[in-house]
Amino acid sequence: MNALIKKTQEALAARGYDPGPIDGVDGPRTRKAVQAFQAASGLETDGIVGNLTETRLFTGQLGVIAFDGDSATAHFARAEFACDCNGAYCDGFPAEMNRELLLKLEALRNALDTPVIITSGVRCPTRNAEVGGVEKSQHLFGQAADLYAPGIPIATVAAVAESLGLYTILYEDRGFVHLAV
Repeated sequence: MNALIKKTQEALAARGYDPGPIDGVDGPRTRKAVQAFQAASGLETDGIVGNLTETRLFTGQLGVIAFDGDSATAHFARAEFACDCNGAYCDGFPAEMNRELLLKLEALRNALDTPVIITSGVRCPTRNAEVGGVEKSQHLFGQAADLYAPGIPIATVAAVAESLGLYTILYEDRGFVHLAV
């Protein structure tokens, strides 16, 4: 059984496309369901869940994220966005991450076609002050994330993020880019 195929089958079924048994096996019914979804989404109907199909399938036309347990999106775990005070000042989520931001981060990851490492997500006020964050930081509200993509210049990451409608600040000396909605 393949966990990604199972997650794909669940997403297809939730959208009304019958992938057959939800068993994590990439069989003909799953490929047929993927092709039907691709056709309805205006994508190439090759039956392969590539970056565009994956983005559409897991984020959808209505901006709904396909949550699965501890997953925030297809490529990011919710825990990656937790406050890094390690429980010293909060329970890890003084605010939930903004859905629009999560969707755009998933699209960024797909566009870069490489893992994206979150270095800071939501922050509690005490942790924000410790790291030198501004008083009304968007991190406090779950509307910002700091990140990098190994092997890709942060200026490139920022340019792709901006093309997706994200606000960016480069921290080249520290090796990450701040993204916000």
